[in-house]
Amino acid sequence: MLFLTGFPGFLGTRLVETMAAHDPSLQFALLVQPKFEAKAHTVLQRIDLTDRATVYPGDITKPDLGLGDDYGSIARSITHAVHLAAVYDLTIPRDIGWRVNVTGTQHVLDCMASAPQLQTFGYVSTAYVSGKRKGRVLEDELTHNTGFKNFYEETKYHAEVLVREHMDTVPTMVFRPGIVVGDSQTGETDKFDGPYFILRALQRLPRYTVMARVGDGTAPVHLTPVDYVINAMAHLMRTPAHNGTTFHLTDPNALSTQQIMETFVDQLDMHVAYLPVGPSFARGVMGTAAGRYLGIAPELIDYFDHEVHYDTRRVEEALAGTGITCPSLTEYAPRMVAFMNAHHDQARSEAMY
Repeated sequence: MLFLTGFPGFLGTRLVETMAAHDPSLQFALLVQPKFEAKAHTVLQRIDLTDRATVYPGDITKPDLGLGDDYGSIARSITHAVHLAAVYDLTIPRDIGWRVNVTGTQHVLDCMASAPQLQTFGYVSTAYVSGKRKGRVLEDELTHNTGFKNFYEETKYHAEVLVREHMDTVPTMVFRPGIVVGDSQTGETDKFDGPYFILRALQRLPRYTVMARVGDGTAPVHLTPVDYVINAMAHLMRTPAHNGTTFHLTDPNALSTQQIMETFVDQLDMHVAYLPVGPSFARGVMGTAAGRYLGIAPELIDYFDHEVHYDTRRVEEALAGTGITCPSLTEYAPRMVAFMNAHHDQARSEAMY
């Protein structure tokens, strides 16, 4: 049985679908916030898995995950588990982030430690546990004292520290995605944040325009399509030999800020002259009425002017021969833009926790 937190979020739903397709006998125990219980059942009906999945209303911030009397029996049945639930918000207050991302992870680890049949626990971290580090970051590196750009990064860092401390007793794989965007084949997403803010800002400007660009435009931006993240996780989770390993699920050839802007501009058939500005100035502008009109959060600026490169040699070796690779934004940008234009007005961003 696979135990999953973070359902019916976008990543969680796709992971259940993918792993169910790979293993027709696999059953699922889905820990769901009570407010999402009805939606969870609706999603299971849509993906035709009602007979293979049980929804358990719960709460990772509670020591028993809010499962009450079911806690022990569920733990005894778990063979695989994935912890996705977290607050994914760059503006998160530290106390809320700590309670959900750190304390919640500790409670999930406690459950894993009491699961005698557990073969693999997948913990979904983020590449940005690297905080303010610059240069090349290896997949087996974590500890640093360079600080963080926000409390989201800080709390996910401390959560991963906890996960690593339990690796001797809990068979674990750590997955570190970059900035997750829509499906590279269909463009599908349910969260129009991150780079979508840039796309929307461009659409609000005249076709011939001048736009500020943070810094010299050479910093890499680590966009990762959701299908690559899910397919990689689903494949790696089926190979217990990878326990004890951390994987960067990022583009090995990440485009620079300038290249991303040019890709988006081409898709929107615009002609833009770029005005380089410093990150402090850009953050200040984004905090004004002009920034609110463009819809770009000041916290996003840091991710378009930070010289960090995530090494992916370990995950590339593990996925060699599978056909699972991370495509470049230049390949899927047309579908990303088309889906956004068709669905943005109807979409609602929902936290995974």
